[in-house]
Amino acid sequence: MLEKEIKILEINKEEIVSKLEAMWAKKSFEWFIHDIYYDFPDDAPKNKMDANGRMFRLRQKWEEHIYTIKNKRKEIKKKEWVVAKDEHETQISNIESFAKVLEKYGMEKTREKKKHRVSYTLENMEFDFDMYEGIPELLEIEWPDGVTIQGWVEKLDLQDYEQMLGGSRKIFKHYGIPYLNID
Repeated sequence: MLEKEIKILEINKEEIVSKLEAMWAKKSFEWFIHDIYYDFPDDAPKNKMDANGRMFRLRQKWEEHIYTIKNKRKEIKKKEWVVAKDEHETQISNIESFAKVLEKYGMEKTREKKKHRVSYTLENMEFDFDMYEGIPELLEIEWPDGVTIQGWVEKLDLQDYEQMLGGSRKIFKHYGIPYLNID
């Protein structure tokens, strides 16, 4: 699946939620999300996923356990002012067991993060309000079409807020917060 998204920083959540609810958006999720990222060791740079624009993540989202593989698409990013990635997600029964398999085949945990997420759905669009410790709340809008995403930025009157392309590492760096957080 092609994933395109943009992050809107330091938003006024109550104001945006009020606008979404006035358009009949429904809250679809509220809980903590725990992400753990894996890659090959530094001594194999040609195999490193991160160096090749790929990412491997294990995620616990409430009682759901998922592994995700993403591949960046840089050519779309510049054209539509969104981040674009090919994303493949698969549910798994147990993160700990799956992590042991990854480690057996040479991957290692490289970083992890936790966030509180509140999601709203409207016309199949996802509006995710994310809160990381020490970082002002942000809104992530995700949809397969960057033009539609920018249309929602305008509908919600968010064009004057700082917009950021990229993943959570970029957000942590923007706020000067260390990202590795490996237990």
